[in-house]
Amino acid sequence: MQYLCILFALVALWLLGIRYHRAQRLRELSHRSIAEFGELKQQLTNRHVIVTHLADSIPKSFDPKFERQKLREISQTAEDSLSSIDPRKPSPDQIREFVCRERELLGVTRELVKSIKTENDLNRAHLVTSCLEGLDRANAQVGDHTSIYNTSALAYQNIKRASLLGQRKHKDEFTIVDIEA
Repeated sequence: MQYLCILFALVALWLLGIRYHRAQRLRELSHRSIAEFGELKQQLTNRHVIVTHLADSIPKSFDPKFERQKLREISQTAEDSLSSIDPRKPSPDQIREFVCRERELLGVTRELVKSIKTENDLNRAHLVTSCLEGLDRANAQVGDHTSIYNTSALAYQNIKRASLLGQRKHKDEFTIVDIEA
């Protein structure tokens, strides 16, 4: 009987140790996800600024091929949607709304870039070229930070599901951000 009590105590300690380790890992992944989401927000904001500068750097003569005001409105909507997300408590609904707005902005921006590249005079303008180079760098940064955030968010979700802690639905679940650069 004494050996059985010792065995149960050891098993209980072992299970507590596993639970403690998972809780520590979840806390670490939560902090990493929050920090990376904050960095991702900053990079997305930088990209929005570059898109706005690109739109402003295009001469008025190009306007029949490009809707400057529409791009500004879509960019502002995406920026407003992004700024409403609190990195410490990212709401899945707010992230989905933002991703929708960001995809719309990316589509319009891609069309603008295609149009610019077909115009030889516009493609050679120094300010436009600088904005396009900045946009490429910003897209790379957004892609890198999105990947890091998504990796830590997935790890968080997987550990949460694999543990007893995952049985309770928490509001601090991290949502995967699925935007293209």
